[in-house]
Amino acid sequence: MAHYLRNFLFIFIYFYCLSCSSGPPIWVETRPQESSYWHGIGFAAFEESKNSSSLAKEYAIHEVSSQIKVNISSQMDILVTDFNGSIDQAISSVMNSRVDLLLPELEIMGQFKDKYGTYVYVRLNKNKYRLAMERLRENAKKTVLGHIKEADNNFGVRSFLLLQKAWLEILPFNDEPIEGYYDGQKSNLYSLIKQKSDEYEARLSLDAKLEKGIVRTFVDRTNSVSIEVKDSKDGQMLDGIPVKISMIDKEHTIYSNSMGLIELDLETSSMASSYDIRFELDEESLYKDFDFSDHRLKMRSRMHSITVNVIPAKATLISSEKNINRKMDQLIIGSALKEYFNRKIEFVENDSDFIIYIEGNTAQKSQRMGDNFPYFVFGNATISFKDATSNVEFFSTEVSNIKGADFSSQHTAGIRAYDAMTEQLITNLEEFFNTY
Repeated sequence: MAHYLRNFLFIFIYFYCLSCSSGPPIWVETRPQESSYWHGIGFAAFEESKNSSSLAKEYAIHEVSSQIKVNISSQMDILVTDFNGSIDQAISSVMNSRVDLLLPELEIMGQFKDKYGTYVYVRLNKNKYRLAMERLRENAKKTVLGHIKEADNNFGVRSFLLLQKAWLEILPFNDEPIEGYYDGQKSNLYSLIKQKSDEYEARLSLDAKLEKGIVRTFVDRTNSVSIEVKDSKDGQMLDGIPVKISMIDKEHTIYSNSMGLIELDLETSSMASSYDIRFELDEESLYKDFDFSDHRLKMRSRMHSITVNVIPAKATLISSEKNINRKMDQLIIGSALKEYFNRKIEFVENDSDFIIYIEGNTAQKSQRMGDNFPYFVFGNATISFKDATSNVEFFSTEVSNIKGADFSSQHTAGIRAYDAMTEQLITNLEEFFNTY
């Protein structure tokens, strides 16, 4: 080993000294032709990078990789379907994952700088590369089988992580079939990992239950969904599984607790429109601590759903609206509320879920100053919502001292005060029920 290092150091110093001579080394102008090696020559301009030597080395290694790519076995049909039918993508994926494995086998043969930039020459012995790949492939096989066995024996969140580790181990060697014995049978390890991926996803049971499958607007002010996360094979509850839950325009990712449960409080809808809660295994969160470099094994994740049926609550409207202490023939606030709650509430006379109480009145606080001045009238109004069964109030709002003016009569001035009160009351309702 020491002898090898001395020889390597001597070669490196030799070529480095050559690079320092007045003229460029021969490999800059004429590519080496030794058939037992792959050769890579990289050039990086000074203006391209502050560290032109490092960049030139990258280019040289990429050149070697490109030559190896041509020599990769074409027997990769098993991969093609997973890369949308593109053999080029499959080969590129293998090579990209293999680059780091090449580095220990590469020889840096020389470096040369001219006024424009830096040249770096690297080479890779084909036979050494082949032997290294055989050794690494055999090590990968043992590691992959170990990961799969451990994943099977203790199914849970770690099983998915171990399967990804197995995938990353085998990916650099998928240009050739890798076979190993698993459960007493000889299996192609790539196919086995894909099979296990589908099997694990199928074993992951997500069973959702709603506290209330049917909810009434405004009345059913609490609801929740619970999801049991378990192994469908043996019924064991699974903790630490991230589940993505989507509904309407919101999305949550929640991890199952130590009991294998996920619980989420649901917002009550003010619109009588049913909606679906969709949930699935959140792969992004599951593998958030992994660095895959775009080589992650994609799962066939299943989408689950459950429907929340929202129906309009029944309400009885009781309104006492007076203008200058006289009962009004036409309800202003009451009519506006019915329009506002269209499709949200069903108004009925009896058997209601809750009751809406409206009280309003206007009054003239001072005498009109003259014919050239308007009548000024001021109004007060309240709205309250009470549960029809318990008579418990769950919402109320009021406006006071709202001015209305008119030149023709007190009555018309009072109507204008009601218009202003109604507008403010509706605003108050919107502020409350938009966060409801």
